[in-house]
Amino acid sequence: DLAVAAGRFAYCGPDAAHCIGPRTQVIDAEGRYMAPGLIDAHMHVESGMVTVTEFCRAVIPHGTTTMFIDPHEIANVLGLPGVRLMHDEAQGMPVGVFVQAPSCIPSAPGLETGGAVFGPDEIAEMMDWPNICGLGEVMNFPGVAAGDATMLGEIAATLRAGKTVGGHYASPDLGRAFHAYVAGGPSDDHEGTRAQDAAARVRQGMRAMLRLGSAWHDVAEQVKAVTEQGLDPRNFILCTDDSHAGTLTRDGHMNRVLRHAIAQGLRPITAIQMATLNAASHFGMERELGSIAPGRRADVILTSSLVDLPVETVIAQGVVVARGGALTADLPPYAYPAFARGTVKLGRALTAQDFRVAAPSGANNARARVIGVIENQAPTRALERDLPVSGGEVGLSGGVARIALVERHRATGGVVNAFVEGFGYDKPCAVASTVAHDCHHMIVVGTDEADMAAAA
Repeated sequence: DLAVAAGRFAYCGPDAAHCIGPRTQVIDAEGRYMAPGLIDAHMHVESGMVTVTEFCRAVIPHGTTTMFIDPHEIANVLGLPGVRLMHDEAQGMPVGVFVQAPSCIPSAPGLETGGAVFGPDEIAEMMDWPNICGLGEVMNFPGVAAGDATMLGEIAATLRAGKTVGGHYASPDLGRAFHAYVAGGPSDDHEGTRAQDAAARVRQGMRAMLRLGSAWHDVAEQVKAVTEQGLDPRNFILCTDDSHAGTLTRDGHMNRVLRHAIAQGLRPITAIQMATLNAASHFGMERELGSIAPGRRADVILTSSLVDLPVETVIAQGVVVARGGALTADLPPYAYPAFARGTVKLGRALTAQDFRVAAPSGANNARARVIGVIENQAPTRALERDLPVSGGEVGLSGGVARIALVERHRATGGVVNAFVEGFGYDKPCAVASTVAHDCHHMIVVGTDEADMAAAA
């Protein structure tokens, strides 16, 4: 039996009859399992292309009661005011939404122009905000390994505040650069794709975050560090990183990740631990959430199966917030101010000519560097392909498409062109998006320059 008072577990034991009074709400959970509310330890709300409020509306019925969000997408566009908007919105949610201060704004200094620049001063300022739980993923891993003063200053500001530094080591090189990065301060990482990546992080004292998002499917390989190598599961955490709205409505959120992890051979109890207590412990909140024990937040899901995890009832901080797959909590829409809108500034109309690549003088074909997309993974491959030349311009062949970056923050009208392989386009077409990690310039991919101009 469980008894809840003031949003926390007041009793966890064999019989809570002595806690029932005339105004007590009693929920009969006979025949169901009670598990802690699910925690997403690393994710970006903006990837769902909705606000914090609407993201919560989508995931609460799936059993998510806590999220640790890194709003570095809005930070790259709107700077500190944008982060503050999401921070303040998060505080009004019926579930726990903790915010990590975005670290790498921009993510690649000197290579791209963003909408804002953060350094140690901005990080120190955010550390004083009430809902900041740590530093968001430190993507500039070469900078940390090389002793970059800005990155080390941001990490130092976080550690002085006694908070957690998130990691992002997106390289298969587990040699000196990796060891230097870990020594720089990050305490977790979600960028691994192989079992050896997860094992290497854990052996260096980090927590390995295994992600299953809409596009990143990295749990199946990395979880073998537990299921086959026998490493201690307490050092592993499940997360989503990036979830599209369609994934949330069609497949679920952290319950989807758990089902997938269990299908890979994890014991259900271990999988639940990796999406609850492990995450809470990592952020130093194990006495606040992540388990069903006296004094903790009363976050509970009721389910009839620990394998399929149908989420029947969701309780957050002692309040029933979802039942039978439907939200029961009151979640008024959140209105963002005018300055958060109309942030795409191109400066001029684009034409087909903007997306053409000139060939070397007199060439009949051109050897081009091509970005190789890897399905369902974040890393890409560096390829080279021979492309045809016609009329002095480089054409396409063999599944290669055009990709362009259009500057959107300062209205410079700048366009940078390249080539990409792996989209599967086999007819004239184009797609454009200003959701483009991490500086969120407009990215245009296509096979026809006129279509690319129209899409942009």
